[in-house]
Amino acid sequence: MDKQSIMYEGKALGSVSKQKELSRVVIVAVLFIGFWLVFLQTPTVEAHSSLLETVPEERVVTDSPPSSLKLRFNEPIEQDLANVTVYDWNANPVFTGQPDGDRERSELLEFSLPEMEEGTYTVNWSVVSLDGHPVSGSYIFAVGEATEGGTKSVDESDDSSAFLIAARTLVEGLLLIGAGLYWFAWLAQKRQFPGFGMLRKTGRRTGAILLIAGTIAEFVAYITSLPAGLFQTMMDGRWDLILHFPFLMMLVVQLFFLILLIIPGMVQGWYLALWFLLAITPSFGGHVWGMELPFVGLVPRIVHQLAVALWLGGLSYLILLLIWNRKQHTDTSFKLFRPFFVRRMMVATGLVVLSGVTMVFLQTSWTAVVTEWVSWSSLLFIKIVFTILMLSLALFQTLKWKKQKGFFTSRIVRVEWVIGLTVIFAGVWMSQINYPIAVQSYDNTLITEQAEADVHIDNLQTGEQQMHIDISPLEGENPERVTVDISMPDHGMSSGPFEAEKVDSDYYQVDLPFSMSGSWHVSIRAEYEEEEVKEWEDDVFITTSDDNS
Repeated sequence: MDKQSIMYEGKALGSVSKQKELSRVVIVAVLFIGFWLVFLQTPTVEAHSSLLETVPEERVVTDSPPSSLKLRFNEPIEQDLANVTVYDWNANPVFTGQPDGDRERSELLEFSLPEMEEGTYTVNWSVVSLDGHPVSGSYIFAVGEATEGGTKSVDESDDSSAFLIAARTLVEGLLLIGAGLYWFAWLAQKRQFPGFGMLRKTGRRTGAILLIAGTIAEFVAYITSLPAGLFQTMMDGRWDLILHFPFLMMLVVQLFFLILLIIPGMVQGWYLALWFLLAITPSFGGHVWGMELPFVGLVPRIVHQLAVALWLGGLSYLILLLIWNRKQHTDTSFKLFRPFFVRRMMVATGLVVLSGVTMVFLQTSWTAVVTEWVSWSSLLFIKIVFTILMLSLALFQTLKWKKQKGFFTSRIVRVEWVIGLTVIFAGVWMSQINYPIAVQSYDNTLITEQAEADVHIDNLQTGEQQMHIDISPLEGENPERVTVDISMPDHGMSSGPFEAEKVDSDYYQVDLPFSMSGSWHVSIRAEYEEEEVKEWEDDVFITTSDDNS
């Protein structure tokens, strides 16, 4: 072959290589944009629904049978997704149905009841929170005279929730391990170490089957936890209800990516991009939609998912490499492999810790985690302890590896790998339950046309909260009357005006009923002599009260 032919062939190969790189970039961009657009339509919502008030009240004994049942929640409830079943003292259902009326959303649900005999009754209710989580509960009341039975006679097992946690743990664990292993093997192969091909095809096929079957199991478990009649309601024309379930949308996207993943013969960039998207998909199906700024909360969650994937993937690669060496009767140079492995694991562990701390800071607060200790706090503590244990084992292995010039801690690697799966299980469980709400105060100076009002609220949470208003004199005169209006424009709710009580010359206070969590618009109106009026406006974000969480 002459020199000109060699140069021509080199240019051709370079052109093909550039085309492949360009195609990879296009594939990644198209998939990521499509993925983002799907979830861009998911509405910003508040924390889990909480029952605030019941009529009849809990454990009350009424003189006469109630004609209706009323449930008031901390947020508007989609009435087509609300159900109530009332049982008598023998656990026989005497009423099952949905709320009266034709409003799509309301914080007050009312159910017409049939004629009820004397005795104790159990009310089982189930609704769907605005963040897509099914929420249910029960309470008892009595008519005339209480009888034996009640809640003890009603089975309230939560098998669907347990099944969902198990299915999510399996799928998320496989997704993170698969993604991390593929990336780590790709990086290793670029450094002349064995690549992803060292895995048997049967193992890869089994993993794909488990992921698809697990995703379907997630779908089934989640569907069984939703109110009865949901799909019939959707078939009747309420297809907009799908937007209430970001987790359901996440599962559809996840299954779609899995189908694309098993397409054979694609360029390597295709699989790298799909593993990336599959690793971050679970970030879109948890508590993030209950935060004030969900898309800000997504960033540390995505980083956390990717870091955990790389960490577990690196451990998986090391285990498989040891097995591959034994079966192939080869000996990888661990002296060269150690710095490559350790550096990437240090990056992964650092990002795991940093993103984990940021997630807690954005979702709640470390003070609330400790002072309002709930199951979520216990699981977080377990994650922290096990992460520290994994870091300690990793440090021990690294030091021993460096000292002995070889790798002799394969059992410890397996233990670390199992601990990592336990951390994933704890994280999945945390995403299914309520977390402690961080309560903040409000202090702000509002200014309008050179008139100032210093406003303070001790607790920005649901319930009746007292607002303190310090209004500066206007041309030496104080307002004759101060009123406050509150509203939630997104939900069509408004209350007021509420008359503020004058405490001293320029200091006023007023009690405001924040009936639900979310963003409230506050309008303060001060009336002076000669009909002069000053108004100040601001938005405040109200969280769920600890008494209702």
